[in-house]
Amino acid sequence: MNDSEHMKLWMFISKCQFWVILITVLISLLLVAKAFYNLMKRKRSNYFVFLISIIAANVLTLLIILFDIFNFSFKGTLVCKLELFISNSAACFINWIWLCLFTQRFFILFYPMKRSSKGFFGFMRSGKKLILATACFAILTQSWSLIFIEEVTMMADDFQLIGVCERDVDIMSDFGYRILAIGEAFVTYAFPFLFTIVMDIAVLYQSANSSFVVMSAENIRSEHNTLLHVNETVKIQSSQSIKQSNRRRHQAVRRCLMMATIQVSLNAPYYTLQLCDEIFSLRNSTSLYLYLDAILYFIYLLQFSMIYCYTNLLVAPRGKSCRQPNKMPLSCTTSLRSEYTTV
Repeated sequence: MNDSEHMKLWMFISKCQFWVILITVLISLLLVAKAFYNLMKRKRSNYFVFLISIIAANVLTLLIILFDIFNFSFKGTLVCKLELFISNSAACFINWIWLCLFTQRFFILFYPMKRSSKGFFGFMRSGKKLILATACFAILTQSWSLIFIEEVTMMADDFQLIGVCERDVDIMSDFGYRILAIGEAFVTYAFPFLFTIVMDIAVLYQSANSSFVVMSAENIRSEHNTLLHVNETVKIQSSQSIKQSNRRRHQAVRRCLMMATIQVSLNAPYYTLQLCDEIFSLRNSTSLYLYLDAILYFIYLLQFSMIYCYTNLLVAPRGKSCRQPNKMPLSCTTSLRSEYTTV
């Protein structure tokens, strides 16, 4: 396929994509708004600050996509830089904030008595600190787009000039951009997704090997001297409560693994294709790339509407609190640990 035919095919696919992307983005915005409405009713949830941050980043990304499809001609180098920087930073932030959410859940489940607001445990228990650190990390790691991106002028099949955001070949060599693309793919997608799955597996492992002892009231009554040895690794619950907690914990792990798997499935194909394109220049060598790019980008867009499902899975509906009444004066159960066990 010569350059003229390749350009015609690209323009045809782009015109078809316009309506698909527009409809998908508008539906996603409606579902994100619904998720936000539902979440505002549950502000006391320990997941609230994380999910609100993810929703805000999703809305920002969707608005960038809308701006991109409606401003198809010339943008200018500055707009190209800012557009890519904001969208990449939002994507990086979302992926790492999921990891922060699951990591905090791990520490609260298995170190419930570490309540200090200082030090490492204090940092891990503070959702606001984790969000701020993640935002700074995303901005820092994605700042490369403010330097290495420019607008390149191309001629369409109707001899009309259009502007396309591309890398600045005058600043860095092709090999340098390949290294940069590989590093950015690992930092933004591979590492957070892998670590998120690892943290959920760690929850399963820690459940079987934790030094945190859960004792029933019946055992306490049968062994009165045990009360003398209660420390920060002991939690007192009824036998029924222990069974319910174990069941909720396994359900929570399955849900978190499911969400992590869905996120990987929706993100990995498109960004794997983009990474291969950076390394092997697929877009200039085969027309199959154009079709794959359109199909996988649509799959990628589906992740934004999934936040509605995630909020329903992570946050219990109002009126269905899982907190147990505190019938024992020696009980060490906290509401924070209760919710993380519930979901």
